[in-house]
Amino acid sequence: MVELVAFRLANYETPLWAVENFSAGRYNEAFEGHTQYLSLHPLTPWAEVLRNEGRRTREEALALRYPLWALRVRLAEPPFELTFDSVKEFGLRPGDLVSDDHGRCRALAQGFRRTGPRAFVAPSAALPGTRNLVVLEPRVLTGWEQVPLDDLDLPGSLAAQDGRCPDGLWDLVHHRGTRRRHPALRAWERGEPYVFAEPPVALR
Repeated sequence: MVELVAFRLANYETPLWAVENFSAGRYNEAFEGHTQYLSLHPLTPWAEVLRNEGRRTREEALALRYPLWALRVRLAEPPFELTFDSVKEFGLRPGDLVSDDHGRCRALAQGFRRTGPRAFVAPSAALPGTRNLVVLEPRVLTGWEQVPLDDLDLPGSLAAQDGRCPDGLWDLVHHRGTRRRHPALRAWERGEPYVFAEPPVALR
């Protein structure tokens, strides 16, 4: 058994999908399977929302107010690591993992739904150097301190009611349509490590 702490922004009463996802994402088609998108770094959910909504400036980013959730994800075994290296085993190109075109990732996830793995970690397209946890199963939110009754239950808690994006994060987001190559992918192509550097804290 392994337990991971993950984060998600969700403007609903729950951050989890007990029904099939209403809209398509990187690893799902609409109404074709349950997909939980969770982040292993607390800043990644903000970056994902800024990327998805095309918020590029300070004014646009700070206008957003979202609930932030923290979740305790319990898995029977460590999630599969989908990396720029390992993705080649499945016939994908490394760049597919962070491409604006989600087609190849959705097809890969469909295969995972049939044969496994049911949970995997993949690079974030939005915030280079951070990772997302994807669970291809339904989940139901329970209290943070509750002991799950079965595999459906996932303990979590609302961490911020009307939070906003931390200052400077918008400058670190890899937005859709940008001509600049994804920094983590570019570093991998050069055989160099890439470490995400958090923006300095600015409280005001």
